[in-house]
Amino acid sequence: MPFGRRDFNVHLSDRIVLDLLALADFVLVAVAALLAKFFYITLVLGSEQASHPYFVAGLVAGLITYYMARGYGLHERGALLDWRARVHDLLFCIGATFLLLIVVAFLFKVSEDYSRGWLLTWFVLSALLLVLWRIASAQILAWLYRMGSAARRIAVVTIDDSGEQVAEQLRKMPGIGVTGVFATNGAVDEANVIEKVISIGERNEIDEIIVAFSRPDARLGAVVDQLSVLPVHVWLHYAELGLPIRSAQRLGGLNLLETRSRPMGEWGRVCKLFFDYSFGLLCLLAFAPLMVLIAIAIRLDSPGPAFFRQRRNGYNHRIIDVYKFRTMRVMENGDKVTQATKDDDRVTFVGKFLRRTSLDELPQLINVLKGEMSLVGPRPHALAHNHYYRQHVQSYAQRHLVRPGLTGLSQINGLRGSTEDPELMARRVKMDLFYIENWSFWMDMKIILLTPFKGFVNPNAY
Repeated sequence: MPFGRRDFNVHLSDRIVLDLLALADFVLVAVAALLAKFFYITLVLGSEQASHPYFVAGLVAGLITYYMARGYGLHERGALLDWRARVHDLLFCIGATFLLLIVVAFLFKVSEDYSRGWLLTWFVLSALLLVLWRIASAQILAWLYRMGSAARRIAVVTIDDSGEQVAEQLRKMPGIGVTGVFATNGAVDEANVIEKVISIGERNEIDEIIVAFSRPDARLGAVVDQLSVLPVHVWLHYAELGLPIRSAQRLGGLNLLETRSRPMGEWGRVCKLFFDYSFGLLCLLAFAPLMVLIAIAIRLDSPGPAFFRQRRNGYNHRIIDVYKFRTMRVMENGDKVTQATKDDDRVTFVGKFLRRTSLDELPQLINVLKGEMSLVGPRPHALAHNHYYRQHVQSYAQRHLVRPGLTGLSQINGLRGSTEDPELMARRVKMDLFYIENWSFWMDMKIILLTPFKGFVNPNAY
């Protein structure tokens, strides 16, 4: 039975609706620049300046905000409908955009051409307008889906008994309408069912067809071929596969289904490596005076070297020597490494401060410049701890699909300190795997910006 109300006959493409709603991000930021110019420059300052420079700045910022939000998945159906859950990501995108504009304006020596009051007014207006538009977008989208005018209308065709299970999952998803479940039982029935689906499709009541099956069947090719007369997407759902399909490819005469993508992609790795080297070098130069003072303090506080090297697993499980400032009276680097505990008498006076503020990790900037670590990524653990958790925490080894990081998503979410509790480690691993699977350059920027506020000082660091 066709879903939804039929009193609103116009049907719009789900993708086009989402893209049009998302395009408003670009427009609103540009409009906010002109509104800020009118309110602050014209009304408050009483100045009659040309609008062109402000409009150009608005267009640039709008473009950056649009692509940044798109990279964060803020233009997808779920993010627009559940705007409250993603409003912090939206505000981050806006803040990062304006921060980038300030840096660019400073580098090109044009910052003096724009008023700081106008910039602040523009930022506030942009944030306000985009949040209000998110609220309106959620209402518009929900209304269109209720009317059945923008939902993805999907027909489920099955050659066994797996169709109802597929339809049940689809009905739980917002913006999805199940046109019907059409099961075939034998050659005669199959012909009637396919004819019925084609008839519905010819009335423009189907956007996509999912052909569901539990096991390979000789009839599958014929069913798909018959349904190909309709101008719709035709998908295959193999119920027994039980694996996520990320993409499909035809290699010669072979049909390949990709179940696991290489993290970050090829160009993503290049961009991340370039940023690590360039920004890592700047950080090392900036922190060099502080690192010299720390090294002197360590030598004065207790006997022993200022630096400490410990073997840990890096990218693809390769063993690397990770550099740290020495914070203990012992330097364990073997098969057994005892983790620091609260009030541990092995920790030196200076070491307590360094560990609590994470300043003992600064020498790992050298690892970054050696290409062994990244500025952002899962934190590396001692070999002894690594071996233990590979046996006790599911998917732990997948943390090594990328280079370990100086800071990471787990750290800014408070998951740092002792790793003795398998349950806490499982939470940390889950966060690390989320980072690996959803990596973007903007996620790295967000983690770096939040690290000074949420990643450096932590009560769990002993």
